[in-house]
Formats: sequence, C-alpha cells, structure tokens
Amino acid sequence: MTDTAREEILARISEALGRRGGGEYVSSSPRTAVPGTGGTAHAESGGVASANTAATAADAGYHHEGTYTGEALVELLIDRLVDYRANVHRADGDPSATISELIGDHSSVVVPRGLDSSWLAGYSGGVRVDAPGEFLSVDELDAQGAVVTASAVAIAQTGTIVLDGSDECGRRAITLVPDHHVCIVRTDDIVDIVPEGISRLDAHAPLTFISGPSATSDIELSRVEGVHGPRTLDVIILNG
Repeated sequence: MTDTAREEILARISEALGRRGGGEYVSSSPRTAVPGTGGTAHAESGGVASANTAATAADAGYHHEGTYTGEALVELLIDRLVDYRANVHRADGDPSATISELIGDHSSVVVPRGLDSSWLAGYSGGVRVDAPGEFLSVDELDAQGAVVTASAVAIAQTGTIVLDGSDECGRRAITLVPDHHVCIVRTDDIVDIVPEGISRLDAHAPLTFISGPSATSDIELSRVEGVHGPRTLDVIILNG
C-alpha cells in the first residue's frame, strides 16, 4: 500500500468518526476542517489523525441505551433468534411443561447445580447435575441427550444470549458438548443493544455468547450445524 493510499484511508476514517460524533475531526491531509467554524486549521503533523480526537468524537455519537421496550423488545429478540435458526417458545411463570415437552425423548439430561429444580418437575428421565467436585467428563457430557440452563442476558438487536458461568448457567463445557441446548431467557434479562448487555455482565466472568445453534460455512460455503456446539437450540422466553 502506498503512503498516499494509506493517508487517504486514514483521512476517510477520521472524517467519518468526527461527523458521527458531531465534534471536531482531524484529517490526514495538511489542512483539517473544523465543522462550525467556517474555515480550516493547519495540522502540524500533516499526516496521521489524532487518536484522542477520533476516540472522543466516536464516543460522543455512540448509543449506550436502546429504544425498544416491553413486548416490542421481546418480539425483536424472537425475530433475531428465529433468523439464526433457533427454536423459540413462550412460557408464563412456570416453564416445566415446555421443558418436559422439548426433552421428553432424551433418557438423560445435564443441568448446572443452580438451575431451579422445579423447572424439571415434569421430566421423567435421568438428570445429571454438573457441579464443582462433581464435574462430568467429556464422555459423560457426550452421553447426555440435552443440557438445560438459564441465561444471564439476551441482546435483542443481535439475537445473542449470554451465559456467565453462574450456578444457573453452568460452566461452558456443558453447553458445548451435548447436541441439544434448552436455554431459558427471562424477559427481565432482555436488553436492546450490546452496550446495555455488557453493562449487566461481570467482565471477569467466563462469558459465552450464543447466537443460534452451532454452525459453520467454512467448507464450500455449505452450512453445517453442530460442528463445534449444539446442533439444536431451543430458547424459552419466560414471562414473570
């Protein structure tokens, strides 16, 4: 890449960031436009844009809160989840009947130690609890028909469910090895945009971001599901 091409790219990036934030921006050309002043100012470096100025401009125009609320927020999440080929279900107060229906054909399922036991009240198969000191091996996890967990946050705009390694979400391995994941998302844990979701999470927790069932299109652009995680993702939106 020539110096001229590099400078042009940096200039366009800097200009875009500045205009988004509504403040000053520094161009990579020797003369820097200053919106609102009716003129230009000379840039002493004559080249690379100021990182601090660009960062300030970008932050000034960055949204930290979404606009969707209530049922519209829930419907947006459902739309994104379905687009990612997840199966979505609704439940009021008690999801046990829905969970039982979804995992009824499996002889055994795994759950994290903190999952509400009443949620499996209607299930007649075996239940393996994964807990510190009693962690299931990979082979044991692979033998389970499904895993049932709660979730920490769901981000509607991106259709992303986040697990945080808490007692009701469990460690990451239990949601990667079994072929079927049933995940409960409480409506109170649904947010509109990514910054809202991140603000609710502990940055030091082992976070797992799930956007639909495991899938890849690496080989000849053919979509294959279940390569590096569950082939089936059932999401239960729990009201109340």
